[in-house]
Amino acid sequence: MKNLTTYKIFLTCFLLLCSLNITSMANERLDLSEQMKDSIVYLSISTSGYHTREPWSQKNLSQNWASACAVGPYQVVTTADKVADAAFIKVLRYGQNEFVNAELKVVDYQANLCLIELDKNQLKKPLTPLNFAQDYQKGASVDSYWLTSANRIVTKRGYLDHVGIEKVETSYGNHLRYIIADASQRTSSGELYCAGSSPIGIACRSNMDDVSYLIPAETIIKFLKVVDDGNYEGFGSVGFAVTQLLDPAMRSYLKMPESLINGVYVADVYTLGTGSDVLENGDVLLGIDDNEIDSYGLFVHPKYDQLELDYLITSKNAGQTLKFVIWRDGEKKEITAEIKNFKESDMLIPYHEFDKQPEYIIVAGFVFQKLTRDYLLEFGNDLAGDAPSELYYYYREFAFKPDEKRKDIVTLSFTLPNEFNVGYTSLGHMIVSTYNGMKISSIEDIFAAQKLNPDSPYDIIEFEMDNPTLVIARNQIQAANSFITATYGVRKLANINN
Repeated sequence: MKNLTTYKIFLTCFLLLCSLNITSMANERLDLSEQMKDSIVYLSISTSGYHTREPWSQKNLSQNWASACAVGPYQVVTTADKVADAAFIKVLRYGQNEFVNAELKVVDYQANLCLIELDKNQLKKPLTPLNFAQDYQKGASVDSYWLTSANRIVTKRGYLDHVGIEKVETSYGNHLRYIIADASQRTSSGELYCAGSSPIGIACRSNMDDVSYLIPAETIIKFLKVVDDGNYEGFGSVGFAVTQLLDPAMRSYLKMPESLINGVYVADVYTLGTGSDVLENGDVLLGIDDNEIDSYGLFVHPKYDQLELDYLITSKNAGQTLKFVIWRDGEKKEITAEIKNFKESDMLIPYHEFDKQPEYIIVAGFVFQKLTRDYLLEFGNDLAGDAPSELYYYYREFAFKPDEKRKDIVTLSFTLPNEFNVGYTSLGHMIVSTYNGMKISSIEDIFAAQKLNPDSPYDIIEFEMDNPTLVIARNQIQAANSFITATYGVRKLANINN
């Protein structure tokens, strides 16, 4: 019994010593708060976009905020999502109570990064730029730093759990992200993360499980380098879609030898993006440059282990080249392709339209709009279940496939009631096919179509899916438009972004 008591005392002391040692090691972690006082700032952002349902109507100013870190004496970098539709930006630095005016220099919504330049005349002294390090050590302890509006530096801890190719918050693409686990609180956008003394990335989002996602140093460094070189065109965009190729029967149908076990099936090729001009539906993508693509669409990265193939395109800058290794027509081929980037506005159904007024034309109370993802989101966040099926079909199948015949999907969005459109007021969410006999391929085509058939007393609009034809008496359009501007507060009857 005495030996058992002695053992328990020994075990308790041992565990206590271990606990003290772990605590001591944790307390020895490097705190960079003092060094960060001249390198991190607080952003106050005033935003004002437009209402999707009333595209002539501007939203009231709202306040947003984010963290940012210095990459030059008068320049800071943060996430692009926080500056979308920004009207003006003010910056607070540690120890300076007055806010400093700033302006956007470069915004890349595909990578969710932006560069902001501060008014050097309002800064008491230059900022101290940070040197980002492309270090990656799975499981490493990390610390984050951000400046509050009360001029206080806040820190928290976590660990680097893994990397992944994640959906970008502000765009259609997938980019490399570091995933930080066990963060002590939710992350602010632009918050700086360091491993030891090395900055390794900035936060772009977090979730309720205390998991934070970082834009890694390698992406930030590439972004800044090309910006500094001038003529920034962004990172590569993927111009095709692939599916897993696991079925032996499908491989046999494609005349692939049994020894060829890698590759994914190219299920769709867009008219935009990298590979859109050289790949074909039905190709098997075996490799990109010197990286073999397995049948799940993954490759082995020397630092990050397995990653999705998107990385091999979206980690490169537009204008560079790569080599596709494919299986086509029963043989292996190599094809060189240029890394291409496309903006959301280039899409048939734009993913977003930040920093601009939506396009529309109002004719006698009939509101014609360009179909966008924001338009579809007005019906609910579940696009497949909430949006009208015809509109969602175009988004699902053709969003990345504009061509010369069709650059926009033009809809009759809804009808503003007035005495000249009685009987038509329930019309809405219909896709325009022709206007006065002219095929409508973009919203600005309506202007040209209105000049057709000058001897006709009517404008005639036909829609897809056997929807009713709309007939507008031309001699009533001017009076109807005057009524609309006076009654509904519509300051201008059209907006086209050229």
